[in-house]
Amino acid sequence: MREHTKRTIELLAPGGDADCVKAAISAGADAVYCGLGSFNARQRASNLSLEELQDLVAIAAQHGSKLYLTLNTLVFDHEIPEILTMLEGVYKAGVRVIIVQDLGLLHLIKSNFPEIEVHASTQLTTHNEGQIAFLSRFGVAQINLSRELSVKEIQPLCDAAHDVRMRVEVFVHGAFCISFSGQCYMSSNLCGKSGNRGACVQPCRRLYSLPHAKDRASAKAIFNLKDNFVFAEADKLYNAGVDSFKIEGRIKKFPYVYNVTSAWRDQIDALKDGREIRNDDNRLSAVFNRKFTSGYIDGAIGADMFIDSSRDQSLKHIANVAGYWADKKVLTLDTDANLEPDTEVLIYSPDFTFICKGVCTKKLRPFEYQFVIEHKLKGLICDGYQVFTQEISDDADRIKAIIDAMHPVKIPLTIQVSGTVGEPLKAVFKSPDDAVTLLSQLPLSEASNRPLDKDGVLAQFSRLGTTQFTIESLDVTELGINCFIPQKELNRLRCAAVDKLSGNTIDASQFAIPLISQDMSQKPNVRKAFVVDTLTGSGLQGDGKCNIVALILPNSIENVDFLAASINGSRSVIPFFSSILIGLDFTNAVALLEKLDRRMIITDNTGIADVASRTGRKWIAGPGFNIINSYAVKALATVSGFCGVFLSSEFSKDEVGQVQVPSGVDLWQALNYKKPIMTTRQCLIRNISGCVKKQCDKQCLPKCNRSATVTNTQGKQFTIVKKPGFYTVVLS
Repeated sequence: MREHTKRTIELLAPGGDADCVKAAISAGADAVYCGLGSFNARQRASNLSLEELQDLVAIAAQHGSKLYLTLNTLVFDHEIPEILTMLEGVYKAGVRVIIVQDLGLLHLIKSNFPEIEVHASTQLTTHNEGQIAFLSRFGVAQINLSRELSVKEIQPLCDAAHDVRMRVEVFVHGAFCISFSGQCYMSSNLCGKSGNRGACVQPCRRLYSLPHAKDRASAKAIFNLKDNFVFAEADKLYNAGVDSFKIEGRIKKFPYVYNVTSAWRDQIDALKDGREIRNDDNRLSAVFNRKFTSGYIDGAIGADMFIDSSRDQSLKHIANVAGYWADKKVLTLDTDANLEPDTEVLIYSPDFTFICKGVCTKKLRPFEYQFVIEHKLKGLICDGYQVFTQEISDDADRIKAIIDAMHPVKIPLTIQVSGTVGEPLKAVFKSPDDAVTLLSQLPLSEASNRPLDKDGVLAQFSRLGTTQFTIESLDVTELGINCFIPQKELNRLRCAAVDKLSGNTIDASQFAIPLISQDMSQKPNVRKAFVVDTLTGSGLQGDGKCNIVALILPNSIENVDFLAASINGSRSVIPFFSSILIGLDFTNAVALLEKLDRRMIITDNTGIADVASRTGRKWIAGPGFNIINSYAVKALATVSGFCGVFLSSEFSKDEVGQVQVPSGVDLWQALNYKKPIMTTRQCLIRNISGCVKKQCDKQCLPKCNRSATVTNTQGKQFTIVKKPGFYTVVLS
């Protein structure tokens, strides 16, 4: 294990709205990640306006913190102009870090905003050294690793990242996805709301009936994981080389953000000071959680990571429903809970299905309350249903008072203006930390009626609007008598001064939305491949109409020599590398690639694409690349060997049909291919048919061969498949 030099750990906290951003800053976050109203992976969060963002950037700077903007969704061609216009405003607001998923957007940001640092979202499913090398080609400065990795698997990735001057970010607290992030299409499949577009409806938290189930009462939350909790492993992550500890939770409220961030701030400070770290902190369990697990970090993937309900485990059970009258808005409890006026409560069914959130506005008589439901009722409120209150921290009011008092402090400017007729107007703008000297483009001329004076200069220079600056003093003693200059020149000087003092070096007047270049073909060459996952049978001959066969390779490749010989012996076969290749599995996949003849390959894994490129091989980007716009294809074309692409199968032909590709790049279509709507490192078969193993062991991935079906509450059936060498997948 490599020795990592002593370094500062970044505490990266979520900010779903302005209050949460302020809560994170006041609790000690080094950086806060947040989104605007669209194009981010948490559309359910309140998110920020551009005006709020500008103020929050200033507040963060005042407290020694930073704001990172999330643009971590896939985007279509027609959305690019809107996004780049948004980026112009974000840049002028002072944001210098953008978190992205879309490779086209990544490439465009680095091309048009070189001063903006780009971080790779967890949606890029980064989990091997090759993927780190691939992303380094595009100037990525920081990567968020897949959440499924253990400390032992994270350590070599930190080494690889540091070798290319890239920082490593790991989630340390909050919700888990059951699927590898970026490779889940279940929400899209169910209701057309894509997780890769920030609209996931969390079908993994819902109930599913098992085979031969008699009724809905026997349904189980078979995909439902506990929350991530690696508080006691902070030192292990630091020693492994992790640079940024990230807290999940952009749809959580400010008490959650403050409690979790402050707990982790204290833990990191203890680590930094060489003090003993804590194993737990009450602040973490006092806010929303689904119970906790450290299974992935510990390398203990198993049954203990699941929970049978998504109910908030921080809730306090106060009573059961004794009666509810919707017309009168009256709720009766079976015990006298003595609730204060306007107490918020949550109601769950006996099987912990969420029914509603509401407010007991006042007590009518013992056991009886006026009850106002918030948002949408998820089911009937029945006798016997459980009533909970949330034990938000006792000092929530104190936290709210702190964040309400947080406002941007304007930076004072002293300005000196000088010049005489025939010379440019000279303006010196000074802040406490910087100064800039500017000259007008037009010379001062002799005034015909209203000469330029202090009031005239101040009238234009004071138009600072929502910027972070205010004028403290203006000195015009060196300004000549009877001078004139147009107001637009004064306005230009003011804008230029604000940009330079804010660190904005991109001239917005020169900003232009890049167009798809002339070398992009609107009618690309379309090729087809017949997809199989076995070397045996008639599938290797195609389907009669297509004689090109794409052989899906397992995640875990054991007999490299045999497989290489088999592929090399069949001219029609194109090897198709899987999206998930962790540790030794990536090493074996690379070994296989090196033993293959010079035929082209298909890959869903950017790490294999990187190796193929560096070894002079032609490669095709598979559907797992999630390509849905022309700019992403153009970005891939900068990587040598790229010769074709499968567009994402998550979206309709109408949505992705306008994608253009460079000349020499083929557009591929898959026949006989049913892409999984979910890929997971967990064993789902155990949750359905009762595998006796409590944890996944070394034999599960290469040997297990089982399947099962489940049905959701709307009657839609899903097939769960575990084949030898492959991770568990869900098929629709």
